[in-house]
Amino acid sequence: MPSACLGAALALAPFAVGAQPVISSPPAIYSCTDDDGRTITSDRPIPACARRPMRELNPDGSLRRIIAPPLSRDEERERAALEKQRRDEAWARKVQQARDRNLLLTFEDEQSLESMRRRGLADIDHEIRLATQRILSLDKELKIAQEAAATWKAANPRKQLPFAYQQRITDAANAILAEDALIADRNTERGRVNDRFDADARRLRELLGTPAVSRGESRSPRG
Repeated sequence: MPSACLGAALALAPFAVGAQPVISSPPAIYSCTDDDGRTITSDRPIPACARRPMRELNPDGSLRRIIAPPLSRDEERERAALEKQRRDEAWARKVQQARDRNLLLTFEDEQSLESMRRRGLADIDHEIRLATQRILSLDKELKIAQEAAATWKAANPRKQLPFAYQQRITDAANAILAEDALIADRNTERGRVNDRFDADARRLRELLGTPAVSRGESRSPRG
């Protein structure tokens, strides 16, 4: 029997060695001041102070933590607005950092940026010149159509002008309007290109710590 007991004890020894005692945190004491200015103390959270800050104390009376009351709707909206502002600002910083990296990788100096500006503006100016040439041609076509209609009308004063004559005039006039709209759009785009490159040039100077360079013809009159 002593041998059997010894064997059982040895078999259970590893489990006894590995077991760890369960250490529970000491009980807390809750304290707060209610709406009437009275200090209330309890061994559990105090319902009367649900809307007020509550102190959680250790058994020796030292402060363990302060339990903040739930936020009001206005406070929740304010916190949500602040969090959104922080997210927006963080996103704006990331976007700016990406733009800065792109500027530094694309342009070695402001002169190279101005060269790209001039190329972009040259493409727009070429489109404007082509549209202007088309308008001149369409003006001639419109005048010819109007003269043809006037001639037919003079020869046939009692008859209604045939649709083909009026259609020719309308088509030429509409085509001129379309070219005018294209020129206006290209001039607007020219302004956007200049504004974008102006902003990029300012930022590139800040990143490189260099003075501004002369832009020459990059800001030449539009059209």
